[in-house]
Amino acid sequence: MLTREQNDLLTHITPGTSMGTLLRRFWIPALLSEELPEPDCPPVRVRLLAEDLIGFRDTSGRPGLLGNNCPHRGASLFFGRNEENGLRCVYHGWKFDLAGSCVDMPNEPPESNFKHKIRHTAYPCRERNGVIWAYMGPRDLEPAELPGFEWNMVPAEHVCLSKTLQESNWVQAVEGGIDSSHISFLHSWMDSSQRRGPGGPIAKYTAQDRHPRFETVETDAGILIGARRLAEEDSYYWRITQFLVPWYTMIPGGVDPDQQIGGHAWIPIDDENCWRYSATWRASKPFT
Repeated sequence: MLTREQNDLLTHITPGTSMGTLLRRFWIPALLSEELPEPDCPPVRVRLLAEDLIGFRDTSGRPGLLGNNCPHRGASLFFGRNEENGLRCVYHGWKFDLAGSCVDMPNEPPESNFKHKIRHTAYPCRERNGVIWAYMGPRDLEPAELPGFEWNMVPAEHVCLSKTLQESNWVQAVEGGIDSSHISFLHSWMDSSQRRGPGGPIAKYTAQDRHPRFETVETDAGILIGARRLAEEDSYYWRITQFLVPWYTMIPGGVDPDQQIGGHAWIPIDDENCWRYSATWRASKPFT
């Protein structure tokens, strides 16, 4: 959901601004925390918005993202040594901290101050509820808060997260995420007798009416989508989904307070691929 601050940031977008520039105005899910399991663990390759990066967790346990190529001779920092609160290039030993500052340059004489003139690409990161978030936009426009989704605010033991590579661009993925029509086919039961079984009445409605009528309502945070199907003779079944700027979709829930709720974030890797982060959470109690 967009905060007032994020809405203000979008006012800096002018006609002709690229989509990539727009997407960099938001905190981006960059990694699952488990991908960097402990301080000084091996670095990992990360590709976001067609940019090759290296993720690492420093000695103090803080996550960070640096540009893939060392600015000296272009060696990949993926092969670097993660030690003493910095990532050291294996080629000539240049070492960079989370902010991209060169903190050691052992191939220079001790009296040299050249390291103070070097600044590498680095993006600020924050961590919450199993996700490492990165901000890749102008520093003076960095949002003060992470997105306030319920799954990002409940206790960590109330949330289950997964991350999947999807070989389509993120716009195609978002379109699938808000499309209630495909559930009558892709998520249907091959055995018609099951349509009244595990899926309950919802499965029956999506099976018997496979051409829902869509209505949308624009909101400050995105779009509310209603897909209407025929239900009983005197009623309709409405399936309500949301698209939240810039890449979030929500899966319809039920009325049971203990029911699991689900949502996705579709994060661009490049023009042909994206990551799907899936969050399942329960506000009332933790998962076992």
